[in-house]
Amino acid sequence: MRGLPKSFYTSSNTKSTKSVTEGFGTHIKDGFVDPIIAAALFAAAIVVLVISWKKVKATYTQTFAATLAISSAFVFAAQMINFPIAAGTSGHLVGGTFLAMLLGPFAAMISMSIVVIMQAFFFADGGISTLGANIFNMALTVGLGFLLIKLLTRNTKSTGEFASKVFVASWVSVMVGALAAGLEIGLSSVASSVGGVWTVIPALLGFYAVAGVIEGTVTAVLLTSIQRFQPTIMVGLNLLKTKVSV
Repeated sequence: MRGLPKSFYTSSNTKSTKSVTEGFGTHIKDGFVDPIIAAALFAAAIVVLVISWKKVKATYTQTFAATLAISSAFVFAAQMINFPIAAGTSGHLVGGTFLAMLLGPFAAMISMSIVVIMQAFFFADGGISTLGANIFNMALTVGLGFLLIKLLTRNTKSTGEFASKVFVASWVSVMVGALAAGLEIGLSSVASSVGGVWTVIPALLGFYAVAGVIEGTVTAVLLTSIQRFQPTIMVGLNLLKTKVSV
């Protein structure tokens, strides 16, 4: 999500007048999260990445690096494309559930972190001080998307049923990621003048409920297509040992 109308909030604590919701979404900008929260999430992100890296090194071969690079490039490009939602807002695909099913959860967390870091440093999409928060939120969507599909697809008997469950898992994971971002911003001083979490979270979830529908639809279409024509490359799905009748 790229932000709500600028009239939503005017802060006297910032260098210029701007909307607090410009920092909303899965890519939180600098200045929208208090230093103590940013530091805690940076530490959490490091823990997640260290664990993920160890799991990936123990599980995959060096040839998997090519798939990781291509997948990261695809999600990077997808996240750079905005689509209009409402009231002057726009959204973009997250790709967490897609990567989780394509690469497996741990490799997907690394892939998503690569995307977030590149966007922050080279395209000013997201902040440097909030890099830990953004990586943590992305990891949350990846992990939750994988777990939800694991729970939902145990008795999947058709491609249509698989697609619907992927849609649900993707939508919920995006909403939880948005909730995490809302909590991080809402608990910070920048949002205190607008009611904190009680204002930030409903606003963010309301718009991501719409963006999540697009996310879920695209994810379901992509994964069902890959599952039908090239299922062997879906590491995440193979980890679940889910059999789907085509």
